[in-house]
Amino acid sequence: MIHRIIAVASVGVLGYFVLMQLYLLTLALISAFALDKERMLERFGRIDDMLVSDVSPPVSIVLPAYNEEVGVVESVRSVAMISYPRFEIVVVNDGSNDGTLQKLIDTFNLVPVPLPFRANIPTAQVGQVYHSTRPVSITVVDKLNGGRADALNAGINVARFPYVMLTDADVLIDGKALVNAMRHVVEDRDRTVAVGGNIRPLNGCVVKFGHIVEANVPESFIERWQLLEYVRSFVAARPAWASFNGLPLVSGAFGIYLREAVVNVGGLTSGHMGEDMDLTMRIHRYYRSRGEPYRMVYAPSALVWTEVPSTRQVLRRQRIRWHRGLMTAAHDFRSSFFNPHHGAVGMISWPTMVLFEYLAPIIEMAGYLIVPIAIILGAVAWENALLMLALAFLAGAFTSLIALLLDERYGYFNRPLAALRLVLIVFVENFGLRQQTVWWRVRALIGGGSTHGWGDMQRRGVANLGKAS
Repeated sequence: MIHRIIAVASVGVLGYFVLMQLYLLTLALISAFALDKERMLERFGRIDDMLVSDVSPPVSIVLPAYNEEVGVVESVRSVAMISYPRFEIVVVNDGSNDGTLQKLIDTFNLVPVPLPFRANIPTAQVGQVYHSTRPVSITVVDKLNGGRADALNAGINVARFPYVMLTDADVLIDGKALVNAMRHVVEDRDRTVAVGGNIRPLNGCVVKFGHIVEANVPESFIERWQLLEYVRSFVAARPAWASFNGLPLVSGAFGIYLREAVVNVGGLTSGHMGEDMDLTMRIHRYYRSRGEPYRMVYAPSALVWTEVPSTRQVLRRQRIRWHRGLMTAAHDFRSSFFNPHHGAVGMISWPTMVLFEYLAPIIEMAGYLIVPIAIILGAVAWENALLMLALAFLAGAFTSLIALLLDERYGYFNRPLAALRLVLIVFVENFGLRQQTVWWRVRALIGGGSTHGWGDMQRRGVANLGKAS
């Protein structure tokens, strides 16, 4: 009996991996077609006309900051130099205990103002609002510490414009990111409630005056592997999800929302480790429950660069935090699982998110134990096990190669060997690092740790990254 249970379990685990990789491969192929359509629309979409158009919707760009002294000025400068007709910058200092606030005051000539704002979303107490005396509209909100979500909610309250872009104070925004994203709003203003952007690791790049002057593949193996992960996620998956209005996640590093939609769902959930996914799913649920037409889209040319962990210790904390956020979301939105009333989100993207993201580390870790035992006991022929593992490995590698090929269309790297260095990661990531991240995600299931909304990234600052590469 035990012999048969082990045999069935091992075959089930191996079959799960094959199915997961085939699903990811299908997403990559759908993304390829979606990106072809997107490139065509970009070519004939008359984006440049938006830069001089009075009808382009104004946007409030909200940057939460907590102990971001080393990089906040460069980030604000990069935002201030983006190409768009009308926007404002709202920086929220969430009770930083370093020099973040003073650096902003000194650099941008901030002065206190008695600015009234709509407290549509409850937040921690706001102490003082500052405004820059310079031509670019920069508002800084100083408030008590409440976490990232609470800081974003305070920024949304202060925002004056109908669309809000939620991002981070440790990012650099491409000059045309906002216009490339808002093109989707202009195309269908009545239905578009959110636009997600493309995120790429900043590590290894050369930064000058708030701009990327040279995009490089990081030297560090752990940073390079994260770059491959970002390419797979943002180039080979999200275009597919967006093509059937099933985005389960608009990334917290770059998301543009109809302000009214965020207010209607009560803002971001304070203390949630996956507040971006939580907000995305709540907006889906809000419009689905009311039967109102809406869409959430993905703009691959709307690019934001962010610093990723450069050490295993920081990466470990990040992955544990991310998976705990997914755990909470899986529980909170369990009613969406195979729910036809929730459309493509309920029937496709959310079930696969739970099956192939939330459950994946549990099943994979079990597989590392069960499959060898099954082979030793003769419950499964080693040839069959090896064949299924090879099939899963090749499907995963093929998915990664498709993602890199799609990414090449955007031409981020000037050096020919850059892409080759990423290709090598495709074939070595399964020998150690993947297994380590699986364990970290299993560790997230055990519980414990803080639910505070800020992660410990130990950043070097965007102005220093290029110097270290």
